Amino acid sequence: MADSTLPPSLPCGLINAANRYLSAEPFRFQVVATGSVLRLRQVWVLRFMPSQGAGAAGQAEESGQRVHLLSSLQRFLAADPNGKVTCDQETPGPGALFLLRQYPDGKVSLQCELSQRYLGGAEANVTCFAQTVSEGEKWSLHLAQHPNGHMLNLGKQRYMRCDQQTGHMRCDRDLPWGPEAVITLHFDLKERKYGLWSGAGSLLAADGSLQAELSPQTLYSLELRGGLLALRDADGRYLTGRENTVKTFKTDKPGRDEFFALEPSAAQVSLRTFTGGHFVCCRPGADIYANAMSVGNTEIFQLLLNDVTKQACFRSSSGTYLAVGPNDSVVSTSTHDKGVWFSLQYREQRVTLRMADGRQVATRPNGQLLLVPEAAGKKEEFLLLLVNRPLLILQSEAGFVGLFPGTQRLDGNRPAYDASTLTLSEDGFCHFRVANKYWSLDKDGLVMASEDHPSNFSLQFVSSSCLVLKAPNKKYLVVEAGGRLWAGASDAASATPFRY
Repeated sequence: MADSTLPPSLPCGLINAANRYLSAEPFRFQVVATGSVLRLRQVWVLRFMPSQGAGAAGQAEESGQRVHLLSSLQRFLAADPNGKVTCDQETPGPGALFLLRQYPDGKVSLQCELSQRYLGGAEANVTCFAQTVSEGEKWSLHLAQHPNGHMLNLGKQRYMRCDQQTGHMRCDRDLPWGPEAVITLHFDLKERKYGLWSGAGSLLAADGSLQAELSPQTLYSLELRGGLLALRDADGRYLTGRENTVKTFKTDKPGRDEFFALEPSAAQVSLRTFTGGHFVCCRPGADIYANAMSVGNTEIFQLLLNDVTKQACFRSSSGTYLAVGPNDSVVSTSTHDKGVWFSLQYREQRVTLRMADGRQVATRPNGQLLLVPEAAGKKEEFLLLLVNRPLLILQSEAGFVGLFPGTQRLDGNRPAYDASTLTLSEDGFCHFRVANKYWSLDKDGLVMASEDHPSNFSLQFVSSSCLVLKAPNKKYLVVEAGGRLWAGASDAASATPFRY
């Protein structure tokens, strides 16, 4: 949960009229506009500061929203009265406060509140000296969160989901549960606009329909208010959650129903017994059984990992947790204590659940889950199935996983992603497909998208936001400095962690 004492913020890149990103360089903390792609040095965190004075919140739309810009070096962007731009302040001084003004084309300008001058320039000549706004002082915002997330409608306080039966998006979920609640925010670099992909691979159009291809009807300009997003179509209408289906609505300015909060999407998984093929089902106040034959809401768990201990807990859609109960049975509980934490022991695509004292989860013949000593030899192997990533987008510190132009080779440092369709085999292996070809390994262990038949990969969760991948050659995937993606690590600790 976000810290409510901190101001709302959004990480983003700033693109100028010359198609270059504003960059924070470590050498003397220089500020330049030379980046051709969005990397770590090009990411700025917009911190939205409170407006001042009576009625200031209403005036902010006219005068601009007050923001600080924090670089990846944890320094604040600032400008002095002479127009010199710096980025070496560890705490923001008077010249670090800017007014974010928005324009109908989706671009923004940044006016230093102290000097009343505008930020602009190109290459190494970035200044804050212009008294008026021209194209040289306008910037496009490229949001830098992972593209997969959840969208909470501010007015309805409900999450957006894709209703495949009717072919529409709706804002009607109290919880973002299952694959239909994952929305992929796509940035079109050419148009400087955004599209919304569903997990099924369709795009939301302005009229509320779902379409297969990008078009002017599926692209929207971005508007911000205090960390919230509004999306405007080419006719100036805003996407809204006020009706039964999400579509654009004519209004002079967006209200609560037109603003969305973009939230990260945690892994949601199902546990299936490897031998019997039954899914673990969680019903409040009852013992836990693995007796379901298919996956519904009660068979989906949010996987929460402790980044220090690396232990995991499983939270159900009702807010309860799998836990050790009386008589060593596994039960559903609302108490979040040490009894809910399990160690995940991976073996290929299979996993065992182990407690700190060495006991492991097993199943009785009737499907009931219980703990048994390791020496009893009755441990149960489960398949830990990732169910809310039908479109998998992998991102490491080097960049996104995507096809190198003109080849079938996947690299790990691409500036833009190629989403891979994730399907699961009956025995729990992951099959990835991009550009209608399945992932495979060549003779050197490089990852290719070249086959008509799937190869067996497996995944392991290593932190609250990252996973690693194990290839068919029993090695783990690594992204090297030059972007080469290959299966060469002998253990998970040496593998490249991917945000997903």
